Amino acid sequence: MRSVTTLGLCLVAACGGDDGDTSEDVDCTKVSGADEFVVGLPKDGSQGNYDFKMMSAAPAPPARGDNTWIVEINDMQGAPVDGMTLTVTPFMPAHQHGTPITVKITPAGTPGQYSLSPVNLWMPGVWETTIRAQTASAVDSAVYTFCIN
Repeated sequence: MRSVTTLGLCLVAACGGDDGDTSEDVDCTKVSGADEFVVGLPKDGSQGNYDFKMMSAAPAPPARGDNTWIVEINDMQGAPVDGMTLTVTPFMPAHQHGTPITVKITPAGTPGQYSLSPVNLWMPGVWETTIRAQTASAVDSAVYTFCIN
């Protein structure tokens, strides 16, 4: 039991206090490889089946806490794809953890667009959010990387 308690304390210490907060300062100006939010931020799918665009973020740019994103997914001919099954996974690579809050996906009312909420980026640092899109005929994914102050 002692080793489990010690491990738990180490994990809490690595990511801040017991309330999930952190006092760690992050200078995002010194982070390379992070995306800069712009409307329509494009990403090619890793499998070459779809392309992804982040049409909006609230707040913009993405910030600490709960975010709502609208993404558009098109086939490689530029046609919007409706009826996809999406999985959205925020992950913080430096700390090797995600978030306990499940992202809900709903159609956004425009062909090929989906609302993702909440995308919970609960602490400062670099977050990689993988969006996996699947239909009966194809699967693909894209990763959006944001540094959160």
